[in-house]
Amino acid sequence: MNWIDPDNGWETATELVEDTQAIARYGRNVTKMDAFGCTSRGQAHRAGLWLIKTELLETQTVDFSVGAEGLRHVPGDVIEICDDDYAGISIGGRVLAVNSQTRTLTLDREITLPSSGTTLISLVDGSGNPVSVEVQSVTDGVKVKVSRVPDGVAEYSVWGAESCRRCASSCSAA
Repeated sequence: MNWIDPDNGWETATELVEDTQAIARYGRNVTKMDAFGCTSRGQAHRAGLWLIKTELLETQTVDFSVGAEGLRHVPGDVIEICDDDYAGISIGGRVLAVNSQTRTLTLDREITLPSSGTTLISLVDGSGNPVSVEVQSVTDGVKVKVSRVPDGVAEYSVWGAESCRRCASSCSAA
């Protein structure tokens, strides 16, 4: 881990950070990283430990493509992914029509409400922020009556069923 050492004329110094158990199990995997703005050896060491633990513990990766609304995310953002294959059922898609008077959304695919409990659906409002609303009923499998239609929800915006299995992921590339 490279850091700036104020005791050495503000020159770059290197802090070696290792996990002996991981080396014994996986072999030595050398990664060089700059701790940007770091002027403390202890902070550089903690940054190195964070990198090692992240690599060891965050093992699932997802590769996917997005529509235009996904272009706002940058590396480091925590995003929620509604993946039909991951959940084993259909849990997300596009809103085909919005009727604010009847609070009805027409979805691009059928959804089934669970037999008990509250079902929430996550929508994207006009500002691009996720908003959760309660599903009150489903007609014909695709017409969903919600507790309220958030401002700015438009045709072809995305939806995701919150009662289903979703995964939160950290964006690593844009």
